[in-house]
Amino acid sequence: MPTNAARSYVAPPWDAVPSKRPRLGELLTRRGFIDEKQLAWALAEASAKNELLGVVLLRERMIFEDELARTLSQQLSIPYINIGHIGVDGAVARLLPADVGLAAVAIPVRVSNGVVQVAFADPTDPQATAAVEERLPHMSVAVAEMSEIRRAWQSIA
Repeated sequence: MPTNAARSYVAPPWDAVPSKRPRLGELLTRRGFIDEKQLAWALAEASAKNELLGVVLLRERMIFEDELARTLSQQLSIPYINIGHIGVDGAVARLLPADVGLAAVAIPVRVSNGVVQVAFADPTDPQATAAVEERLPHMSVAVAEMSEIRRAWQSIA
C-alpha cells in the first residue's frame, strides 16, 4: 500500500489479522453449499492447477457466483453488493477507466462521504486492489459477482 498520507484507502479488515480469518472451504461447507468430499476434491484440483478454490468450484459448477460472493463477504467481513438489484451509478463508475475496471474485475458503485465504494469479484487480489487504488485513493472494498461487474461495465461503455 502507498504510504502517502493524502490517500485514504480503507484497508480491508482481513489485512490486520489474516490468521483469524475463516477458510473459504470451511465456510462453504458450513453453509451447505458443498460437502467435505467435494471440498477435498476441489482443494486438490486447485492445488494441482495452481488455481483459487473459488475458481475451481465455479468452473465445475459446484457453487453459484452469488454463493461465492456472499461467502467471501462473510469471510472477509466486507459488504456484499448485488449489482443486478441495486445497479451502479454511471457517473461514479466512470471515475475509473473501464479498461482498468475490467482488468481488475472491479467497478465503482457509489460515493459516500467522499469515499468510493468499489465492488471486486476477488477482493483478495492485491494487484486488482492496487490498480484501482492508484486511480481511486479514497475507496472502500466490497464484493460482487464477476458476471454482474462485467455486465455493468458493458451497460456503461
